[in-house]
Amino acid sequence: MPSEAREAGPGDRDRPWTDLLARHGGRYALVFVLGAFIATFAIWLPDKFWTEANFRAMVNSQAIVLLLALAATIVLRTGDFDLSIASVMTLTAATSAVIVEDGRSLGLIFVVAIAVGIVVGLINGFLVVKVGVSSFITTLGMMTALTGVAIAVTNSRQIYNLEGPMLTVARYKILDFPLRTWYGWALVVVLWYVYERTPVGRYLLFIGGGRDAARLAGLNVDAIRIGSFVASSIVAALTGIVLAGFLGGIDPNIGPSFLLQPFAAAFLGATALHIGRFNAVGTIIAIYLLVVGITGLTLLGAERWVNEVFNGGALVLAVMFARLVGRRR
Repeated sequence: MPSEAREAGPGDRDRPWTDLLARHGGRYALVFVLGAFIATFAIWLPDKFWTEANFRAMVNSQAIVLLLALAATIVLRTGDFDLSIASVMTLTAATSAVIVEDGRSLGLIFVVAIAVGIVVGLINGFLVVKVGVSSFITTLGMMTALTGVAIAVTNSRQIYNLEGPMLTVARYKILDFPLRTWYGWALVVVLWYVYERTPVGRYLLFIGGGRDAARLAGLNVDAIRIGSFVASSIVAALTGIVLAGFLGGIDPNIGPSFLLQPFAAAFLGATALHIGRFNAVGTIIAIYLLVVGITGLTLLGAERWVNEVFNGGALVLAVMFARLVGRRR
């Protein structure tokens, strides 16, 4: 992905406002579109869309997707893909459900989840970085394999009606928002700090912009790339606990349904604020743009298939925009 657009400088004060808008407006285009969507649907559907209950429902419904989208940005920032995150989440959710059924402690669930994240991340990282297999192919295969493992762990059955503290992990409310929503917001803050305020964030971006140049600059490119796979898998694995707590169980075949939307949000988020960079704040803006659009269309009577068309279209447009920006630089 290309580097960020030029920041506003002292010389911009002498430029006409139309020139500044053309130069910098693209950074905030996604925010403007989100505001336009909200205003349009609020005027069109005041009794259905413009309600506190609807806004809470939209925000809370995207908590799992937000966590996965943020996990995806960690690897995307280095120029790689990790398509296995949804299956890592499903495997951890399945394992957690089985552990709860056996009456084991919540602490064991977290230990197993982190172990799953580390192992899967290391395997992905080793195959991609050391063996040289495409990250797309490696994680696509891992996604399929982990789906099979999740089915095996649950003995090919759906698990529902779980009880106990695992439900609290996802459903307990603070200020009337469930913890799963707070986890997503907290991870946005953490990743924003890491991406924008720490050397690690700059290293990830540097490697994504050019690995050979990063090596010449003295960075341990292989270790950082492998570390990004491990970090992404750990976030996805912990999201599995949240998913199982939210659903009160798990369907081991649910993973693929969480694949498209997180990547659509991650790529769309790279067109906001820091154009060309996968970033945390842009990702959450993209998530809410997608859910506002889909919810508005659904309230207008659109069929369910519109969801897939909307998400898929957003992903294609975001990738196309990113390539166009890259060519211009």
